[in-house]
Amino acid sequence: MWNGNTHRAMAHPVKRKIIESLQDNDLLFTEILKSIGEIDRGKFGYHLRTLKGFIKVDATTKKYSLTEKGKFLDACIRDFRFIISVSRESAKYAEGLRRGAHAVGLCNTEEFKHEISFPFLKAGLSKGEAVAYVAPEHKQSLIAKETLNYDINGDYLRNGTFTVMSAYDWYLEKGKAQGKTIIANWNELIKEKRKAGFAGLRVAGETDTFFDYGKVEELLKYEESLGKRFDMDFSALCLYNTDRLDYEQLSRIFRAHGHLISKGVIGEMIV
Repeated sequence: MWNGNTHRAMAHPVKRKIIESLQDNDLLFTEILKSIGEIDRGKFGYHLRTLKGFIKVDATTKKYSLTEKGKFLDACIRDFRFIISVSRESAKYAEGLRRGAHAVGLCNTEEFKHEISFPFLKAGLSKGEAVAYVAPEHKQSLIAKETLNYDINGDYLRNGTFTVMSAYDWYLEKGKAQGKTIIANWNELIKEKRKAGFAGLRVAGETDTFFDYGKVEELLKYEESLGKRFDMDFSALCLYNTDRLDYEQLSRIFRAHGHLISKGVIGEMIV
């Protein structure tokens, strides 16, 4: 899925060119080599071998083609302007997201989820925004405690500037798992925060609750209806666990967001 092999394939220019060369046609080894340009044949062969799983070769024709995984990677390469990064740079990218941003965070650990969400929220606090973290109920106390590790003043939690919200209550019960209802609720909350004197609202939201209650299609439609950027005083970082996503879901998620943040690849959608 979205793992180290995917990161490395996106990161290396030769690997990207190999994937791109197979977008429209199945090619022989020599044809791919010619499309790449000047490169040592041995090094080219190495890169070709490391793309196992993304490409396949027909035993009869000896031609290479993209697998379903490779087609997904090809779409990612074409659709994103991305920057290869390490974890701390991912945090910096999250911190630098501006008001109106709709970003997706692909997380394979709770630690990484916090590494990108708390700097994102802390940046909002510094700009006079109200912030919220939407999490499953069993995580809410943990999220509140985690603020201490990111030097977020406890007064923000006590006075309502930083709110830890129940994902079930907000998305499923109050939002009825329906995009229009959830968006209407966000708009109402933004109005309340602006009336209280805040510059806007910034939210990091975990999405596991939709998966836990069999509402994944509703989640995807909700994300798609939001658009890549908000025309309101709002910004959001939507947090997904990579092991719960298939390629079709990932493709839809990418196209619904303006920014991608993962452990290895960060970037801005250009389509």
